[in-house]
Amino acid sequence: MGESSEILAGFSIALSATADAEARDFIRQHLRAFNDTRSEHHRAIRSAEPTPLDILIRNEAGEIQGGLISSTYWGWLEVNILWVAEGLRRLGYGRTLLRMAETEAKARGCSQVMLTTYSFQARGFYEKEWYRVVGEMAGYPPGAVYYWMRKDL
Repeated sequence: MGESSEILAGFSIALSATADAEARDFIRQHLRAFNDTRSEHHRAIRSAEPTPLDILIRNEAGEIQGGLISSTYWGWLEVNILWVAEGLRRLGYGRTLLRMAETEAKARGCSQVMLTTYSFQARGFYEKEWYRVVGEMAGYPPGAVYYWMRKDL
C-alpha cells in the first residue's frame, strides 16, 4: 500500500452502501463529457435523445397485458423489455410486438437491433426471429447465462 498512500496523499476514498444521487449524477456527467470529446455519436445523442418506441397490448378494460419497451438511436433499435402476460404467450403476440418494432425501426432508418435476455427467458424465441447471440456471460445470475443478441434488419 506504500504506492497507493503516496499517490492518494491529500485525498480520501470512501466506500458506501448507500446511493448518493448527487455524486452519481456528478460522475455520470463527467463520464458523458469525456465520451463527448472522443465520440461524435455520443456528442450528437446529447442533443437528440434516443427516440422511444413502445408498443402496448391492452385488454378491453384497458389493462396492459404485454408490451415492448425500446428506443432507437445510432441506426439501432434497442429492445429493453418484451413481456407478454402468461395467458397470451405462445399465441403470436410477442412475435407481433417484435416485428412491429422492427418495422418502425426500419422506417426510422435503423438497420440493426440489439437486446439482452437470460437463459431462463426467451433466447429460443429470439433465435426463431433470426437474432443471434453475440456475447454471453455465464453465472449471471448464478446458475444462469446472460446473452447479448443482435439482428440485422
